Amino acid sequence: MDNPHTGVTIRAHHQEAIDALVCQLRDDPSNLAIIIAGSVAKGVAREDSDIDCYLVVNDEEFEARKQRDQLFYFAREGCDYPGGYYDGKIIPYRFLEEAAVRGSEPTRASFDKAFVVFSRIFGLDDLIARIPIYPEQNRERNFQDFFAQVELYGGYFAERAIALGNAYLLTYAIGQVVLFSGRLLLAYNRVLFPCHKSLQGVLRTLPLIPDRYFELQEELLRSPDKESIRAFVACIRSFHDWGIAPHEAVSRFIQNNEWNWLDGEPPLSDR
Repeated sequence: MDNPHTGVTIRAHHQEAIDALVCQLRDDPSNLAIIIAGSVAKGVAREDSDIDCYLVVNDEEFEARKQRDQLFYFAREGCDYPGGYYDGKIIPYRFLEEAAVRGSEPTRASFDKAFVVFSRIFGLDDLIARIPIYPEQNRERNFQDFFAQVELYGGYFAERAIALGNAYLLTYAIGQVVLFSGRLLLAYNRVLFPCHKSLQGVLRTLPLIPDRYFELQEELLRSPDKESIRAFVACIRSFHDWGIAPHEAVSRFIQNNEWNWLDGEPPLSDR
């Protein structure tokens, strides 16, 4: 059947599971809304795909759950099909407001084609529609920041890892080169970064991408040596003027990777 909100076709058993979820949760006054997301919302679900959802709760319920580290909703009851279950995140209304203004790209992307199936909140559909929009104000800065990562990890760190025989550093550096090269191409095409799991699939849908990109990426991942690294970085470097010179890239890398704690809490990997 077709979703009246988006026109996306939803399998009958997935729609039945969504209806069951609404019946289970709507009578609890702390539950303010249910938003369906993920593969079901996008119309690309398999027969056994789970039901991804956001459950919007009032502030008191959210804080109580946060204190108990219970911001994840998992249940099988109501998903009466093989492999079915609900995969949900518990959020307050302010999460949606913040996501529309300054949400990360993966957060924004998670609301792509999402739709509301239950709500006590006026205007929620309009708010949801404002979230999965590419943040144009970040684009030029992202070009520079992301390319600095490609230059440093693909130049200095990867080659030093090879010279030192440091397998860990080489694996990490190559992963960063592939990640930020992909981020550059997404930004160039004004497409949101979905998550690491979905990155390669989304890259293959882009209309503007360097020649031999995936071939060179595969060579880099399978046989990371100086030749494959340099060929892949050259492919990215020649595709577009990313707006940052090599000496500037070093300075930008220092700010983003080594001094990132100055403007807030350091990332988890450095804490």
